[in-house]
Amino acid sequence: MCLDDYRRLADLLETPPMFTDVLPLIVRPEEVELLLRLSQKELSITELSRLLRLPRHVLRSRVDNLYGRGFLSKKGEGLFSVRPFERIISRHLSEGRIGALGKHVAALADYRMDEHVRGARADPYPEGKVLPIPDALIQPISVVLPYDNAVSILTKARSISLRECGCRITYRNCDNPLGTCLALDEFSEELVERGIAKEIHLEEARDVLKIANAHGLVNQALYTDWLKGEVFDICSCCSCCCIYLRALMNYGVKHHIAKSGLVASVNMDECTGCGTCLERCRFGARRLENGKSVVMRENCYGCGLCTTTCEAQACRLVSETV
Repeated sequence: MCLDDYRRLADLLETPPMFTDVLPLIVRPEEVELLLRLSQKELSITELSRLLRLPRHVLRSRVDNLYGRGFLSKKGEGLFSVRPFERIISRHLSEGRIGALGKHVAALADYRMDEHVRGARADPYPEGKVLPIPDALIQPISVVLPYDNAVSILTKARSISLRECGCRITYRNCDNPLGTCLALDEFSEELVERGIAKEIHLEEARDVLKIANAHGLVNQALYTDWLKGEVFDICSCCSCCCIYLRALMNYGVKHHIAKSGLVASVNMDECTGCGTCLERCRFGARRLENGKSVVMRENCYGCGLCTTTCEAQACRLVSETV
């Protein structure tokens, strides 16, 4: 296999020129022609065997390996196609296969963030929504319409799987726990099949959410289709690593993450001004005034993290319309 074949593959995968040297690091010579075929058309193992004149068992082994490494997407039971370069690299970074990327790791991590922000700005709809944590204290009389939290979404899922947080694996800006991402349904099944995640039960997922609350991580639903309300992932996010929260807070893509529909409210008579809620808030929605905690409603996303550690129980979530 010659370098011209790698260059052809780079073009078909829409690889940025500065990263054409990456493909020989992660694609084996015997895989190049297979990927070239699949980058042009969805094909089955039988069709690949005929086109490449290789036995089906050889092709099955290579395709399964590439699928497990995140190069391929699969439709139904038998058709495979190649993901674009950005998706392949995202999986290498987030699934812990950075060793093969050599000196390019830092630049590829920046590229992943830049591509995410570019896509977020181009998409007119949110890609995620903050969810009030299950243990949040909510003022029931103020909430008339139903609202989702992570548990209500997980209860409806036919498959739930747990994996390590791809953002914290990639960016490593904190020491928060890694095992906090909960994939749902088709996405869950794909990750389990590829060996990236393990299937778990609802009660185990509840325990993961409790860990997230203990570490001050924001529950967030991620959507395959905002208009249809299709959730593929429930993540527990830190603002220093999460590409969704960073796009919102560091890059100013305000519509990227929807608010929960709730907002924090403080009983000033009960507030002691201890400042714990300021430390817990990931959105810069708190400040102290005259020894009391004040909520800046325009910045509050209604995650509820401030409510679970208020020793005076002075903080509640209320409807944002109140």
